[in-house]
Order: sequence, then C-alpha cells, then structure tokens
Amino acid sequence: MNKKLLTFLSCLFLTAANLAEATGIDKNTAKMQAMDKITGQVSVIYVPVGGLVTFGSLSIVVRSCKTRPMEEAPDNFAFADISDKTLKGEDVNIFRGWMISSSPATHAVEHPIYDVWLLSCVDKKVDKSLLLSEEALRVHESLPQQHQDATEEQPTETQTQPIAEMQEENAPKRQAPQPTEFSYDEADEADIEEAENDEESEGENAVDGAETNAVEAIPEATPNSTDEAQPNEAQPE
Repeated sequence: MNKKLLTFLSCLFLTAANLAEATGIDKNTAKMQAMDKITGQVSVIYVPVGGLVTFGSLSIVVRSCKTRPMEEAPDNFAFADISDKTLKGEDVNIFRGWMISSSPATHAVEHPIYDVWLLSCVDKKVDKSLLLSEEALRVHESLPQQHQDATEEQPTETQTQPIAEMQEENAPKRQAPQPTEFSYDEADEADIEEAENDEESEGENAVDGAETNAVEAIPEATPNSTDEAQPNEAQPE
C-alpha cells in the first residue's frame, strides 16, 4: 500500500513539474507562509529565486517559482530546498522538491516545530542581499539529506525491560529496622536500682499483709458444750 501511494505521489509531482515547466510563467519571488507550532506564530515570508531566507532554525532556498497562465486553472509551483540545524550545529536538508500552492499537504515539510507551505509566485523588487552565489547554491544543494530512519531513536535496554521489572527497580527499597541502642549514665543506673528496691519492698509488704489477714481470719476455738454442762447424776433415795 505504501509503495503504491509513493508511486502515485511521485507521478503527481512529476506531472506538476512538467506542467509548470511547459506552461508555467516564471516569477522572481515565492510567497510562502511559515508557522511556529509551539508559539502559534504565523508569518508570511518572501523568498527570491536563488536567494535564502531563514525562519527559526530553517534555511529556505527557492530554485524556481512558476505560475499558470490566466486561461488555465490558477496554481503555483516552487522548487525549494529547506535545511535545518542539528543539535551539533550541522546543516542537514529536510526538504527538496516541488511545492504546490493548491495542495500544500501533498508534498509537505515534515518538521516537529515548523510548517512551511507555498502561497503563490509573484514578481516584486528583490533584495539583492538575500541572493546566493553559484558556489553557495552548490554548497546548499550538496547538504546531506536527513533520513527518517536515522532520526528515530533505537530502544534502549531500559525501554525493553518488562514493566513489572521496571516498577520493582524504581520502587523505594525498604531497610530492615535497626536495633535501638540505649546508653545509660550513672544517674540512670541509680534510678533503676532505686526502682527495683521499691518494687522488692512493695512485694515484701504485700506478702506480710497477706499472712496477717490469714491469721486474723482463723476463728478462735470455743469450749465444747459438753464440757461446760455436765449432766446431774441421779441421787439415790
């Protein structure tokens, strides 16, 4: 499916380029619109043919800009080279090809921060300070192409680990409780000995009290009633 789509788009670009070369009218300036996706700022920029204009970190060079004759359906075609700077400060080409004003999404600039598309091709007074020399144009044309495969990050070992293992590694480690060490000085030892002596004395007092209560609880022995009253013996008559 992707191959068929790429083939179709390639044919469309070639057809558009051929039409532009065959019936197009050359213009000296490409009117473009650029947008910063982060800030939302939208700017209209004019890039002269053979010149360079910067927008953010992008450098935009237009090689050709053509429009259709009045009797045909209005459309504009611009061949542009767009480069960007890497983190190391090196220039790499991120776009090279035809832009079509009627369908900007057909062959769009792929960038995470900026969008650039063609509005029209016009004739206007050119600032000569923006024009590049033939040597500068060749240098810009020879910039290395930025490939999508090279920019994709390879998964690291951390990314390939199972989620359970990552959670276990990131979980806070519990430390075993350490035994509490107590330090005693002479005053503390004296207080402890005094408390032990008080406990021993209280225990002895409790034992003595229990014995006393047990003695008091024993009832006194009473003389037997048979001993107090002796029966009278019958007197002989």
